[in-house]
Amino acid sequence: MSARAAASPPSRSAGPRRLVAGTAVGAWRRVLPGLAGIAVHQVCEIAVPVVVGLVIDRGIVAHDPVALWTWIGVLVGVFLTLALAFQVGIFFGLRGMEEAHHGLRMRTTWRMLDPRGFGDRPRSAGELLGIGGTDVQTVSGGVMLLVFPIAELAAVIVAGIVLVGISWPLGVAVIAGGPIFLLLLDRVGRALRRRAEAEQQVTADAATLAADVIGGFRTLSALGATAQASARYRAASSRALDAAIAARRTEAWFVALSRIATGAFVAGIGIAAVVMAIGGSISVGQLITVVGVVQVVMGPLQALAVNVGATWARATASATRVLSLLHAPPAHEADDATVEPRGTGIRLRDVVGDHVRGVSLDVAPGEVVGVVADAPTAAELVALLGGTRAPAAGSVHVDGHDLAALPASRRHEHVVAAPHAAHAIAGSVARNVLGRSTGDPHPALAASAFDDALRALPSGTATDVGPSGRALSGGQRQRLALARAYAAPAAALVLHDPTTAVDAVTELRIAERMREAVAGRAVVVVCSTPQLLARADRVVVLEHGRVAATDRHEALMASSTTYVEAVS
Repeated sequence: MSARAAASPPSRSAGPRRLVAGTAVGAWRRVLPGLAGIAVHQVCEIAVPVVVGLVIDRGIVAHDPVALWTWIGVLVGVFLTLALAFQVGIFFGLRGMEEAHHGLRMRTTWRMLDPRGFGDRPRSAGELLGIGGTDVQTVSGGVMLLVFPIAELAAVIVAGIVLVGISWPLGVAVIAGGPIFLLLLDRVGRALRRRAEAEQQVTADAATLAADVIGGFRTLSALGATAQASARYRAASSRALDAAIAARRTEAWFVALSRIATGAFVAGIGIAAVVMAIGGSISVGQLITVVGVVQVVMGPLQALAVNVGATWARATASATRVLSLLHAPPAHEADDATVEPRGTGIRLRDVVGDHVRGVSLDVAPGEVVGVVADAPTAAELVALLGGTRAPAAGSVHVDGHDLAALPASRRHEHVVAAPHAAHAIAGSVARNVLGRSTGDPHPALAASAFDDALRALPSGTATDVGPSGRALSGGQRQRLALARAYAAPAAALVLHDPTTAVDAVTELRIAERMREAVAGRAVVVVCSTPQLLARADRVVVLEHGRVAATDRHEALMASSTTYVEAVS
């Protein structure tokens, strides 16, 4: 599957059920042999009591040794086919599910990474992780709804045909019972779907809050807000627990009722067969066949209840959340046209967001401006300067271009907004700094004070940092991310708390080297770090989202109590 194909969203008319069904049908090359294998397995399960009945009637009762051993051989063959068919079916079924999982995961991942962003609302890392992980996996599990339920329904139909050959009322009852069960279960499953949707939503809220708390832990600690954040998370976690218990309780009642209903249905057929045997309308072997077939068919009937009800309910609930991501409108339209740099720096005019309130700011090329703000305002300001969020009012111009009109695919050529979280990718140190471009990563690594860590690495810049940079410490990952920002060719650079994970000595080295590393570029450093702010040309203090003061670091330390408290 190509990247473009994987990224293409489903039709906006596609609902959750259609997404689940479409994901399953998309893996038909694996689903069909998987379905065939499980269907053969189920039919062989039905065939076992049929053959046993023939062994009794034609071999034992008729005292025919040849027929006896012939049908025993057939029984052995049925058992061997039964075992082999299950292995084949489960292999292809799981393979199809994994391929469907991969395809849907690629579609959601490409949407998450789309440089056009989200135009409806911001999405936190916790929410994206939940959708791209648990929800995508649950939707992909719907592949098995094309394997097991259809095979189980085939087993019910075959059982009905067998019973028709013995007694047509029994066969008709079994054949008609399957569709009736499906219709009833779909209606009963509506309550389960509502519970599942509620559970997944509050669980996602708890995961989102946890990710936000972890990501901003140092900031929360500095503000003395860790107790409040912990209380909020405990409340969200408690809501998630209550929703999960409610959903599982509903599912348990659903499964229990379905099993009671199928058990009563099968017991009724068995009792009717016993009455027929006593009346002489069916033989002893046929009675054993009926009882055996009915016992076997109870499994598929109960499985139909669980698979079509509970599994379908969970899959459609997850599909609702996946579609909310895939259908999200872009914040910017795609445009591959080249936009020439103009070298005019950064300019904000009366910018308004959720936390930012009418901020105006100019940063000329070659100028470094520090910004001190509370955590929510700081994060939103970085997003606005990086173009990942559009202002509700006002304008943000970078390098002479309005970010709202700048092509998303070209935005990174003009501004780089390094996030607070330090991300690394699997690959070498050099690749993490330069990406796919060529050049020398050493100047950027030296400017970010990564040179001492580089000397300790076995292969220098060719050292693989491992998945998500796990071979590095948190401070090393943060310095590597800073080096990546320094190495970017953009004319404007926005840094958000770039030294929160390093020690004081390393922080001083980074501050001393910052001016040389960003020479000629318009730079905004959003932080509360005195070492960095002291080297800025000026510092802008935001209170309640508005500009409260602007001056040099030394002057603000002498004149503003609020500033002293913020940076201490």
